[in-house]
Amino acid sequence: MAESHAHGVMPRVTVMVPVRNEARYIKATLSQLAEQDYPAGSLEILVLDGDSEDDTAQRVQAFATAHPGLNLRLLRNPRRLSSAARNLALAHGRGDYFLLIDGHVHIPGRRMIRDHVEMALAHGALVLGRPQPLDPPGITSFQQAVALARRSRLAHSGESLIFSNRQAWCSPLSVAVFYHRSVFERCGRFDERFDAAEDLEFNYRLERAGLRCLISPRFTVRYYPRENLSGLFRQLVRYGLGRGRFLRKHPMRLRPEMLAPPLLLLGLVVGVLGSLFSGWWLGLFVLALAAYALLLEVEARRLVAGQPGQSAHRLALIIATIHLGLGYGLLRGLLTPWPTVQAGPRFDEERDLAG
Repeated sequence: MAESHAHGVMPRVTVMVPVRNEARYIKATLSQLAEQDYPAGSLEILVLDGDSEDDTAQRVQAFATAHPGLNLRLLRNPRRLSSAARNLALAHGRGDYFLLIDGHVHIPGRRMIRDHVEMALAHGALVLGRPQPLDPPGITSFQQAVALARRSRLAHSGESLIFSNRQAWCSPLSVAVFYHRSVFERCGRFDERFDAAEDLEFNYRLERAGLRCLISPRFTVRYYPRENLSGLFRQLVRYGLGRGRFLRKHPMRLRPEMLAPPLLLLGLVVGVLGSLFSGWWLGLFVLALAAYALLLEVEARRLVAGQPGQSAHRLALIIATIHLGLGYGLLRGLLTPWPTVQAGPRFDEERDLAG
């Protein structure tokens, strides 16, 4: 491929866009992809629609009609799972490389795809990763508060590099989004028992196979934070569910910090129940709750320093929502049965990790 690039033919890139009910945002995302400085003949965009209940599919079709020079295809994802959508794209995509893009993001520059390819060729990288800051233009004060909270060690894993602003070789675990086709031939595809954290689980298999990832701010894509507490809670429940299943499949990847949210939730439940029967237990529970609230308030005040219009009380509530949503979801992922329907082969055998 390096030789073909030298003669002016760029490698083929398949952009995978899993969506469901993204009618509000899909046109903007597709417009940013259509504006990319990359040869049209070497680029295809696959939108994988999970039976949207709004008019996402119709808007994609309308966009394709309005841009006949763009190789844009809409594929139905009847399982509705993001993991199934990605595998559908792998089955239909013709690319030498596959790039993951969500349906509701902000791509800040026109060279994003070209930078991926040029860096992959220059460094011999099979896997690339990107920063994913939560600071797109036009977000509300609440969304800015969510972005602030997610930068705290109390609300985001210290292992994650999605808020990094440096170029380096790293583990693919938290950031890999751009893969050479040979990576899937070597390590399998996405496990369709997952509807969240399927990327984490797949990237962990890459890590175990010895693959490294090149991350660079040149690949940055900006993500939109949730717009209210209920949406944030649902998002974190989904993330937690995926991470719980990830830990069931790969228990050796358990880290102490992963247990903090579910232990907090269990502590609240035990504290409330114990307080119904014991005054001593009630006092202990109130003391523990006050200590937790104080911790959140201190961290929130640190985060809002120099941030006009931001409230420490609101930020503390956001961090608590993240903890409770993640804890509840993780417990569900650990304790509930695996989905019984799985399309395609499983990719959790050691033989898939062979180099």
